[in-house]
Amino acid sequence: MTSLNRLVGLALASAGALTLAAAGLAADAPQPTKVSWRSPPGDPKRGAQLAQPCLACHAASAPEMTPHAPKLNRTRQSYLVSALLAFRDGQRQSAIMGPMVAGLKDQDIRDLAAYVSGEMLDKPPKSNEQDPYYGFVRAHCTMCHGESGIGEMEGMPVLTGQDPAYLQNALEEYRKGIRKDPTMAGVAAKLTPEQEKGAAAYFAQYDWLEKLK
Repeated sequence: MTSLNRLVGLALASAGALTLAAAGLAADAPQPTKVSWRSPPGDPKRGAQLAQPCLACHAASAPEMTPHAPKLNRTRQSYLVSALLAFRDGQRQSAIMGPMVAGLKDQDIRDLAAYVSGEMLDKPPKSNEQDPYYGFVRAHCTMCHGESGIGEMEGMPVLTGQDPAYLQNALEEYRKGIRKDPTMAGVAAKLTPEQEKGAAAYFAQYDWLEKLK
């Protein structure tokens, strides 16, 4: 074997080793769970029983927390299912939510989401075009979230009427890489803390989401 052939052989062997190592790392990393949020359908009555521990943070009477607990009533079942699965399966890290959902089965999660989401309203509120952040939101957010935070895609969180401190904290976590999402990471990376606060206040001004009763 010539020196050139030996070099090529070593390079191919090294590349193969790196590929195998990367595959091993990928196998060890938490993988997203593919679970239908529609079928079998969630049972809101059973979900109400399962949700009792959730009310300590998410009920209307719950004290404010740091970080703030999000409002969940009148959001999408599809988003709630995906979020709970992400916490359960290690895609999202939370010292609070991780242990809360660790033992839940797929159907438990569908039942919880069916209860917590409640009933969506008929149509989104009209966007406030006089708000100083209206133009900013149109430029950065409306493709996915719409002008007032509802959006049209399943799996998308409802921002309309969400707690502003929660929204601002979420944007900060996307900017810092704590929350993982390629689309939101790209958007949040360009935001200043002042813009995060302004965008959060814009979506929070509308009447839609409510805490669980």
